[in-house]
Amino acid sequence: MCRHVDAKTRRRIMIRILRYTIAGMLGAIFAWGMMEWTPLMPDDGSSISYGAIVAIGLVAGLMIGLMLGVAEGLSGLSPRDAAKSIGLGAIVGAAGGMVGLAMGNAFYNAMCRMAYLGETVNSASGLPPGPMSFVLLLIGRGFGWALIGLFIGLSQGIATFSTKKMVNGAVGGFIGGGLGGSVFEILAWMNQGGSANFPPEMIRFISFSITGGAIGLFIGFIEEVAKQAWLVRLVGRNEGKEYTLYKQITTIGRSEMVDIPVFTDPDVSERHAAISVQGKRYSVEDLGSAYGTKVDGRAVTKEALRDGDIIEIGKTRFLFKDKASAPRYVQPAAPVYDGSVQIPSSQHICPFCGSIKDVNGNCECSVGSKPPTQNQQTVQQPVQPPVQHQPVFFGEPDHTQPVAPQPAPPAQGARLTAMSGPYAGRVFTLGSGQTDIGRDAAKLIGLPDDNTVSRNHARIAQEVTCYVIYDAGSTNGTFVNGNRIQRQELKLGDMVQIGNTKFRFEA
Repeated sequence: MCRHVDAKTRRRIMIRILRYTIAGMLGAIFAWGMMEWTPLMPDDGSSISYGAIVAIGLVAGLMIGLMLGVAEGLSGLSPRDAAKSIGLGAIVGAAGGMVGLAMGNAFYNAMCRMAYLGETVNSASGLPPGPMSFVLLLIGRGFGWALIGLFIGLSQGIATFSTKKMVNGAVGGFIGGGLGGSVFEILAWMNQGGSANFPPEMIRFISFSITGGAIGLFIGFIEEVAKQAWLVRLVGRNEGKEYTLYKQITTIGRSEMVDIPVFTDPDVSERHAAISVQGKRYSVEDLGSAYGTKVDGRAVTKEALRDGDIIEIGKTRFLFKDKASAPRYVQPAAPVYDGSVQIPSSQHICPFCGSIKDVNGNCECSVGSKPPTQNQQTVQQPVQPPVQHQPVFFGEPDHTQPVAPQPAPPAQGARLTAMSGPYAGRVFTLGSGQTDIGRDAAKLIGLPDDNTVSRNHARIAQEVTCYVIYDAGSTNGTFVNGNRIQRQELKLGDMVQIGNTKFRFEA
């Protein structure tokens, strides 16, 4: 079993990670452009002074931290937190760059002494080191730059006062920095061996770009993997935007001082509600708002939350997502089709001889029955109920005349009957081909009154032997019998949930 991630969620995750990657790469390129044509970057192979090392670390950390702060601010923070993330990200990133580069350079120098021990001829002549020495230099450069990435990654957590983000940023920055440093050492080794002839400025450009991009990539990746709970805004402005719940208490309201601001809804109070976490359990609490807070349509004062709950703040709705309480997705077993010849199953067809029954229920294998005519074999006749006779008592009139059979009600075909929610009591007939379902009123099954339904939510297709429902990449998912699905064959009586409405599949 595994948790299922729908197409829209995957796309949002990829966009978020890509945003961090591009931000880190741009920050590193800006830092390279600011320093490349200055005495900080000598081309004659001369050693760099300690002051130059500090300056390089400061500029690199400043620009990468600044751009990662911008990416963090675009990821759902309030304007106050976004400005804080950008400012503190730049300051702490600069400090982290200085400390990281100083410590990394000291470690690299120690590895150089070990690598060139007994190989002074190679080091003096500029020839490439031997295999073992190259491995030591690769470790030294990679670990040294990894320390730079670690301190830059820490800056994002420090800026938001989040221990979780500190850890996530440190791990992601360490991996990304190590990758960039390793690329630098490999390119330099290729130049020394004669297999390449990169100009020094090109080596630095490539290495800086990869380092910044890798730091952003792994910070974003670790952030997505490690996050536990988040909110998705439903309907209207910023629909689909995610807000990661990384604080112990996350406030929601119309004020600029809250963590998740809602400025466009007049029914939202300045400090409307708060979401808190204890262990792995999240709960929402109303903060004395004028119009109250609702969970799945119920007014609450304080309520424990589960994955999939709809939190209503004024007229604004959020979908609560929680990995700990999320239902596990089980891939439905593929249908097994038997290729052998089978007798059709019907109340009008004999399961033994396969012939059509007559009005009295007789078939070809019935004792004393006549074989059905050609028309009876090709045209399905409705089953008529047996003739009913009333008992005859002495002294009473004879009522033994047969009672005329009542015609059967016309078949309604496959349909969805709404059992609860905004459309309770409504019946929606399914077409013979494909039936599209969504908030768009032009759909065959349009649900415009339910804001939790996506514009293009799901579709039901009539396939060879059954009806099959498919999720169309909806925000809130499609559920059959309580399980979130992507594709599911429907059986009679199955409960299908789309948005806040539960339907029963009938045929």
